[in-house]
Amino acid sequence: MKPNLFNSLRIILGIFLVAYALNKFFQIIPTSYGQMQPDAEDFLDSIILFLPWLYMFEIILGFLLILNKWTALLLIVLFPLSCAFMLFSIVNSDIGEIWPAVIVAGINITLILNKIDYYKPLLE
Repeated sequence: MKPNLFNSLRIILGIFLVAYALNKFFQIIPTSYGQMQPDAEDFLDSIILFLPWLYMFEIILGFLLILNKWTALLLIVLFPLSCAFMLFSIVNSDIGEIWPAVIVAGINITLILNKIDYYKPLLE
């Protein structure tokens, strides 16, 4: 992947993370989880105390991605979060509302594959 495309995707992912997490604190863009399955409601009710910490973590991840600090590590740390975001969106929403989760997971996977040489020692 060309460096400019990689940098653009990295910055877009960082901006999305920061904007999404800040929106959860300041309600800039109105959002809702919509009509949820009972299991999804139970899951959110059980982790509600941890969500502000998760959003602060996303803000830190986003800023570090924008600043290009520890990118290879951050992409691996972000991978389970983006997969969980996508799975929760798929289970909870109709297909038309999962595009943000698919975009985040797609960008994350693309960036990880671009830095695959950094991860090869982990896979030996």
